[in-house]
Amino acid sequence: MRKFCSLLLVVVLLAGCAGTPAENPPPAEVVEAIAPVSVEVISQEDPLLLAPQPRRLTILAVGDLMVHRDQYWDAELPGGGYDFTHNFAQVMDDLNEGFAIGNLETVFGGPEIGPMCFPNFNTPDEFADAIRAGGFDFLTTCNNHSLDWGPDALIRTQNVLDAAGLAYTGTYRNQADSEQITIVEAEGLRIAILAFTFSTNGIPIPQGREYLVNMLTEEKVIADLAKARALEPDLIIVLPHMGNEYEEFTRPAFLHWMDLMLYHGADFVLASHPHVLQPMMTRELVDIDGVERTGFIMPSLGNFISTQRTEPRDISIILKLDVVQEAGERPVLERVRFVPIWVQYRHADGSVHIRVLSVGDAVESFENPENPLGLRPHDIERLHRANSYITNMFLGAAKTGDDFAREYIFFERDEQ
Repeated sequence: MRKFCSLLLVVVLLAGCAGTPAENPPPAEVVEAIAPVSVEVISQEDPLLLAPQPRRLTILAVGDLMVHRDQYWDAELPGGGYDFTHNFAQVMDDLNEGFAIGNLETVFGGPEIGPMCFPNFNTPDEFADAIRAGGFDFLTTCNNHSLDWGPDALIRTQNVLDAAGLAYTGTYRNQADSEQITIVEAEGLRIAILAFTFSTNGIPIPQGREYLVNMLTEEKVIADLAKARALEPDLIIVLPHMGNEYEEFTRPAFLHWMDLMLYHGADFVLASHPHVLQPMMTRELVDIDGVERTGFIMPSLGNFISTQRTEPRDISIILKLDVVQEAGERPVLERVRFVPIWVQYRHADGSVHIRVLSVGDAVESFENPENPLGLRPHDIERLHRANSYITNMFLGAAKTGDDFAREYIFFERDEQ
């Protein structure tokens, strides 16, 4: 289509020039030297123009967006305020590759509370601006820290995200909002996104305001997925907050939850809470509507950014789900890719400089004599361990040497 449009532009320009006498006609010998312009006219009956083109979308998902004490100290500006944009600058190209989703594991409760970290998080508003500038489109605000500073902070968090231009789901201002299914559109695809949490860390939801946070119950999950299916979106994504912290495997109870979500209509289930990666899986199923399809589950995406330094909490992935929709058909999962990442904490000059790096980019940087990312020799050792750990978990073999890559493929649809 772009080729056709550009050719039409050539035709229009030539026609316009032919109808306007030149004020200073070139000498005859120059006119004779100009070769005639040949414009290929594409027939309106060309099957390439008439055939509907498939829609394609890459959904990107990452784990927990956390802000610990060292992170807001690192972002503090000498004249006041904060700048977190360096946190995501090195992975912006990945996040801008499609529709990017993350788990906001903090609240924006305001300067009256001040920056706080575990066990009750409160983060400067500028972090929301950095998330948006980094390429994120959507967040789940539904997790065990949603009520860290009460209902007012929960609602203020939504106001800050609205101002930053970030969509979200899982926490609500009122009953009416909580009864609506969140629908977004990306590359022409309508996507329903649902979120639930197993806990609010023991902080009770005020009586009569149960709508504030979507709690993970079987009744709620099944009812909301039924409402989502009734809206006939192209895709349904569920973002549950559940699991056991720091376990590098998935217990059957959590697999059951994810299979339940797939059966009731979810295409992708992307979970969080353990703060470490757990093995991803595709699932072949026949769902509640009798449709045979491939679902995808990610039991834990780990930490995307934090200052949890204990291995393997300092590493994760950028997950890439490539979706294709042929005309008149359901979208299908065409490919699953992932980029191993690591959170850099300290620059080689000794300063604290916290940011997300692609493992592949970081290793390449260290091989450059100028070392532009400021990595230390033991950082490189960590990066190689990280790559081996991640690829062994997802691909069944540690990728090293000639097999080392920036990005890996976990799944590709069989065209047969």
